[in-house]
Amino acid sequence: MRTQRPALPAAVPAAVLAALLALAGTTACGAQDGAPRPVHSGTVDGKPSPEPPADAPLTDTEWTVTALAQGGTASAVPADATGKARFTITHDGSVSGGLGCNRFTARATVVGASLGFGPLATTRMACTGPAGEVERALTTLFARGPLGWKVEGRTLTLTGGADGADAGAAGAAGLTAEAASAAE
Repeated sequence: MRTQRPALPAAVPAAVLAALLALAGTTACGAQDGAPRPVHSGTVDGKPSPEPPADAPLTDTEWTVTALAQGGTASAVPADATGKARFTITHDGSVSGGLGCNRFTARATVVGASLGFGPLATTRMACTGPAGEVERALTTLFARGPLGWKVEGRTLTLTGGADGADAGAAGAAGLTAEAASAAE
């Protein structure tokens, strides 16, 4: 006596499969309108998607000033001063670095999104040209009083305005700095 096996489902014809995929708005390879789309969470076209960079910590990071803002207008640090304005705020509240020409040290106070610098102790070299201009701008900014701070990825933004105004207001000032890479 023969035993009957249950019938296997018939193969889905290619035309029916294509129609179902068209109704779902995708193609068999997962593309929609020819553009890559996530196949499942964390992948694009079946490959792991890169993780967004983690925010660098405010403290214990060496920050290199890349741009200065005054009156709502930001401009890059002049080429002759690039890389000379750097600072590090330690976890215990001391801050030190270079202002563009002279070295400095001070105390820093972080309260929420506010960062204040105490009086700066600096070396006393005569600074002219672009490095001197950057130094004067940073010395003025750090003396303004509490600054707003924000870190996004490896970029630090400090903003402070006249009488607490935002960075876009007349008289407002600020800076943008990049975290030093592990190779530096």
